[in-house]
Amino acid sequence: MQFIQRVLCLSFLLFASVAFAEQRALLYPATDKLSPELQAIVTEAQKLDRPTVAYEQLSQKTRYYVRIAPRKYVLDANNQLLDSAILSTKPIAFITTPEGIYGKSLLTIYLDIGYEAEDIIHWQQDVPMVAILFRYPDDISLSEVTNGELSATWRKQVIIPTWDNMFTLFKNFAKDATIDASKKTEGDYSPTAFFFRTEESKAFALGYPDAGKARLKTVSYAGIKASGGADWAYRSLLEQKLSLFEHFRGTGRTQNEIVDPTGELHEKGLFEFVAPNAKLKELAEIAIVDLGTLTLQNVLSATTPK
Repeated sequence: MQFIQRVLCLSFLLFASVAFAEQRALLYPATDKLSPELQAIVTEAQKLDRPTVAYEQLSQKTRYYVRIAPRKYVLDANNQLLDSAILSTKPIAFITTPEGIYGKSLLTIYLDIGYEAEDIIHWQQDVPMVAILFRYPDDISLSEVTNGELSATWRKQVIIPTWDNMFTLFKNFAKDATIDASKKTEGDYSPTAFFFRTEESKAFALGYPDAGKARLKTVSYAGIKASGGADWAYRSLLEQKLSLFEHFRGTGRTQNEIVDPTGELHEKGLFEFVAPNAKLKELAEIAIVDLGTLTLQNVLSATTPK
């Protein structure tokens, strides 16, 4: 006698709800408001069935960038930009090139940006997301510097996030940082400028030695954390202030922990940049494309034993 036995799958299924649509929707603005150049980018970002661009074929030079964000912080109920909508909760925003998301599911985009699987499950499930495709005003340009010798106009530049560049950027911001003891943590919301909770923290950030920075470039995140001391204190500040999380390579490429779990394949990953934070309404051009919602689903399958 045959019967249907329900078994609980040992794995969960993550899927993007937008995948059931024929293409991703342009939520803002109307198509006829886009420049021909941005329209071409939006068209490719909307396609769900197009081939992805191989990591090795991505281009670092572009006038247009993309950042993903929860839809509720970007658009109102009528799909108009919120007055409060900004790129980041910090003075800088991590961004990448639009072609890096072409043909990819929301889950793959998360992984390519550098999210860990547990963070995706904990923080990103059931959150409607959008892609912010945009161009900065012409006074903001891409810097090709990688050795930390940022120009005097660094506040108006899109910067390649090498270790040396990030050390310089951190010090530049720290010099002008205010002291605000009312903040609960060093990572609290601060979209326009740096702060430190104490004068001691600011002095520590400004005085951290080159020898320590050299260790951060060569020792793994886990190794720095295990060693503790000043190196871990400084590494924690970089994480809280500049969002340099565990999978930060310091090469200008992101790390997808599925594709490159050990971080040794340096040509894998998206090109990433750190750029000035900005209100979305102050960008030169912008388009908002729906990315859907990542959902965690418990799948039951019917099986017939033989």
